[in-house]
Amino acid sequence: MSRKRGGQPDDFSPAVGGLLIGDFSGGPTAEEFKSALGQFLTGLTVVATHDRGGPIGMTCQAFTAVSLSPPLVLFCARTQSETARAIAETGTFSVSMLGKHQRTIAERFGSPASHGDRFNGVDWTPGAMTGCPLLKGAIAHLECNLRASHPAGDHRIHIGQVVAASAYADNPLTYFQGRYK
Repeated sequence: MSRKRGGQPDDFSPAVGGLLIGDFSGGPTAEEFKSALGQFLTGLTVVATHDRGGPIGMTCQAFTAVSLSPPLVLFCARTQSETARAIAETGTFSVSMLGKHQRTIAERFGSPASHGDRFNGVDWTPGAMTGCPLLKGAIAHLECNLRASHPAGDHRIHIGQVVAASAYADNPLTYFQGRYK
């Protein structure tokens, strides 16, 4: 594959919404890709909102800051995610950045088996700006308004504008090579 100036492959072209489209055949297998990504240390968050049935949330490690002005963040979720569906309906979400002591929370909110019971027995409070659940014991909280959502393979990229932020002194829960650290 040849490259254009700036390092971008020349067989890619901008798509609607700024995402790149092109020929993605011949890439790594799913296992090879997951193995490579496992070498990247990430933090863990719980992304949550509320719907008619109450609070709903999921563990998310595909989270990052996008912009300081305006303050924007993004998270990625599977296209069939119930939490992402609820966020699209409500237009608001929260991010609780998990502390090192919250491994059981990460496991609970990441397990499909606990989907309907994830908030049972979990200490949380509604955010002042959005009403979205903020998990107690987290090392930071963000409240966001959903600004955009873009398809990306078997996931969607959700971008939110931060309307409230708070941070607390503690160590983060991280994930590396398929293990909590």
